[in-house]
Amino acid sequence: MKRTKTKLFLIASFLLCILIAACSKADKNELFQQKLNSIDSTIEDGNTQKALKSLSALRKKARFPVQYLSIAKRELQLHSPVQALQSMQTGLKKHPDDPMLKAALTHTLLQEDRIEDAAAIAEALLGTSYAGIGTEALIQADKIKQTYRTPVPFWQEGFRLTGEHIFLENAAAMLAHQGEIAQAAALRSRIAKDEALRSPYFWSCLAYDMGNFQPVLDDLVYSLAYADMAGLPEHNPKAFEYARRHLLLAADASAGLGDMDQARGFWQMYVDRYADSSSEVFYNLAMTAPTQEEKAEILIDCISQNPGYYPAVAQYVRACSAIEAAHSQKNPLDEYLQSKDFYSLEMEKSLFVSSAFTLSAEEVLESAMNADKDDIRFELEEFRYRYVQPKNYTRGNGEMWKILEAHPHNPLVKAYARWYFASSGDFNACFGIDKADNHYEDAFYDGIRRAVQGYSTAALKNFAEAEAESRYRIPSAVDQAYIYDARNEPDMAIKFFSRAAELVPDKRTKSKMLYESARIYAERNGIAEAIALLNQSLKLDSENHRANVLRQKLIADGSVNRNAGLDTFLRIEMNPDTNTGMEAGQNSTAINPR
Repeated sequence: MKRTKTKLFLIASFLLCILIAACSKADKNELFQQKLNSIDSTIEDGNTQKALKSLSALRKKARFPVQYLSIAKRELQLHSPVQALQSMQTGLKKHPDDPMLKAALTHTLLQEDRIEDAAAIAEALLGTSYAGIGTEALIQADKIKQTYRTPVPFWQEGFRLTGEHIFLENAAAMLAHQGEIAQAAALRSRIAKDEALRSPYFWSCLAYDMGNFQPVLDDLVYSLAYADMAGLPEHNPKAFEYARRHLLLAADASAGLGDMDQARGFWQMYVDRYADSSSEVFYNLAMTAPTQEEKAEILIDCISQNPGYYPAVAQYVRACSAIEAAHSQKNPLDEYLQSKDFYSLEMEKSLFVSSAFTLSAEEVLESAMNADKDDIRFELEEFRYRYVQPKNYTRGNGEMWKILEAHPHNPLVKAYARWYFASSGDFNACFGIDKADNHYEDAFYDGIRRAVQGYSTAALKNFAEAEAESRYRIPSAVDQAYIYDARNEPDMAIKFFSRAAELVPDKRTKSKMLYESARIYAERNGIAEAIALLNQSLKLDSENHRANVLRQKLIADGSVNRNAGLDTFLRIEMNPDTNTGMEAGQNSTAINPR
């Protein structure tokens, strides 16, 4: 009986303690609210100092985040931000993870222009309902310091809250700066499809960098519309500038899609819209012209506008050289027909094309050198016109040394001279020129030197080094192919001839590389492989005589004599007529032992 009474007593005592504790909590909360109400009355009476003192004392009674915020709110109303900040910081010591206290503290620091302090705690608001306050703090800090440290998620949060495109654009710009182009471009999808882009050129640049060309074309209408809405450039200079750039980007995107007609259309639109169109646009129109006559006319327009624009000058002069070379190689039949005032269709076409070149190469070069006396490329272009194209090496060698003496330390002149002497077969002169302090260029010419001297292993090592530089990738591959062929290593020779065929841009050289691979297959009785490659070769260049002869022979008897007409010799294979101008190292130099 005593045990039962004892148990009942203990249980009753426990329940009483719980009840007292609950009442105590309720009493404390109620007491806090009563004191807060009393302070409100003091505030209404206008006794500010007493109210602030009471709020400071009440801070010790606060237990929950909302209570600290209630105190801080009244302190701010009484224009005491320092005391309010103290209340919030005290609350954070007890509740360090509370987002409301962090947000209130960040906001108050911003109001007090303590931007750096606000930014220091702003990142803790990411993922909360108050991330927008953190975004404002971080952006303000970046603005003051002129930095770009606001994390991408905060920019995205700014867009979510406001719908302003600038936040999303900044997020994309940050990602692009970090090398995350794909993620940056993908942010565009967050803009509603029925909403006009505010910065179409910006998003088009990202799409273009991703190789996604169609959006560039789709968004051009926005850039042009914004420029047209402005009316005059001075009303909105940025809109006009972005429209200019977007047009050129659209042309490049069209070229990327393989639609050169559309690309030309955009370049022509650019010329029509902007009277001060750049030389580059005219040059692009010229290089994609459907006929030689139109190409000549546009090049003349380009040169007339800018006599010192090197790419146009080089193209025009080289085209003149080609026409002069064609005229100097007239066959007797053409001369006889012309003497009788009779012209074949081919003769009429040639005459029509040449008539479009109304400026002489000499006057174009003279105007260019007068326009820019310091550009050594024009002097080299004149040298090429007078001595390289007509293969006048006897006089050219002396003139080349004069140019070298006049510009002994110019790396472009030294590189050009090495190329020239190598192409003319004067290897002693080529190797006598000082190194250009360009590792890859020096490695390439060291490879030629080793090959000429018969050190094929060392030459292969040099060419392998030179391959790392884009200018020497093609000639190095070709040279290695011929060396392996001369060393009777057919598998390696085929490998490098195939690589060269993939790399070379022009069809004639590509056809030649395929022929070389086919020849090696044929020598090893790989008749089927050889014929397949020869078919590809002739498809690229139907006038490839050696490919045609070998194909007929293989089809006729299914065999080939390795030594028939394939005497080993050393020569330099050059392609002087590149579209981009005679820059040092731009032309393919290949050691060909066959």
